[in-house]
Amino acid sequence: MYKDMIQKLFKAAFVCPHFILMTLGGISIAALTAALTSQYVFGMHPCELCLYQRIPYAVVILLAGLGIIATKAMGAKYGAFNIALCGIAFLINSGIAFFHVGVEQAWWSYGCSVPDMTGLSPDEMMAAIKSAPTVSCSDIPWQMFGISMAGYNVILCLGLGIYALIASTTVIKNKSAH
Repeated sequence: MYKDMIQKLFKAAFVCPHFILMTLGGISIAALTAALTSQYVFGMHPCELCLYQRIPYAVVILLAGLGIIATKAMGAKYGAFNIALCGIAFLINSGIAFFHVGVEQAWWSYGCSVPDMTGLSPDEMMAAIKSAPTVSCSDIPWQMFGISMAGYNVILCLGLGIYALIASTTVIKNKSAH
């Protein structure tokens, strides 16, 4: 009984475009919800790179929704195309997160919280300072087992990106086998 259920779930995870897109969209919704909860409930304000990492999740949510609609209207190959686009968005997010980890670990620098004040009057400088982000990209507000949120985002998005690209090819292969 369980073996049959696991086989069906595994098949859906690599062959059914609706299931794959709902999974990718659902994980993206969960990731954005976690980021917003950490910001608004726990007071962990995002830096500039943290905000950049949210964009691909929003793109995946949009692509997943459109992919589900397109698959119903036009067939599995359109779902596979959107799954592949989701995979690319996740890989881009993984790259942004990796760059963020490098900033956190001082492998390279990124001046996300330092405004350019050349040529400003003292009043303009004061206004720029007051409106500058208060969180540096090199700060690590939370970590577990020595891995920051950006580090976990690298792992999650890299895995999801690879999964989505593999799943998109299996959807196409399965569709052409019928």
